[in-house]
Amino acid sequence: MLRKNKTLKILILFFFLISFNEIANASLVIRVIDGDTFEIETGEKVRLIGINAPEISDIFGVESKEYLTKLIEGKDVDLQSDNLSSKTDRYNRLLRYVILNGEDINYKLILDGYAFAYLKYKFEKSMVYKDAQLIALSNEIGMWNKSASYSKPKESESIKEKSIYKIQKNEILLISIIVLLLIGILSYYKK
Repeated sequence: MLRKNKTLKILILFFFLISFNEIANASLVIRVIDGDTFEIETGEKVRLIGINAPEISDIFGVESKEYLTKLIEGKDVDLQSDNLSSKTDRYNRLLRYVILNGEDINYKLILDGYAFAYLKYKFEKSMVYKDAQLIALSNEIGMWNKSASYSKPKESESIKEKSIYKIQKNEILLISIIVLLLIGILSYYKK
């Protein structure tokens, strides 16, 4: 009987420590800055790793910020670092995955079309995030919805304005020109 009580006490202590550790890792989000950056109660700024959301001055930037605000502002979130990337960026913001009630918020932002998979840097979930972006793109969700109307940047910010679609059109045009040049060169040498 004494042995059972001791084992029970050890188990209770173990689960208490696990619960305390989870509470200790939780961070209260006090302010969302934009679609991929927010501030926690310690005053530190957090940049969501593996994603890139439009800036407030860009088309769909307002919607992206509002969506992230709705998801996490005023809530306790779990911040997880990545083993393949830095712990902070050049602006000294924490680079983290944000987990809320077991859900990866970074992934959700991409899947719901409010952010891009930011594949410029290496991170553990890059392939999963890339797949999420392809799903959002093929389903025309969020910023990929061609028929939706988005908030336009303020007049004073219009110089900075860069449309997601303009960038994509330029890339497609460049690739098309290169392909046509290669076809022309190949057909010239076949003669």
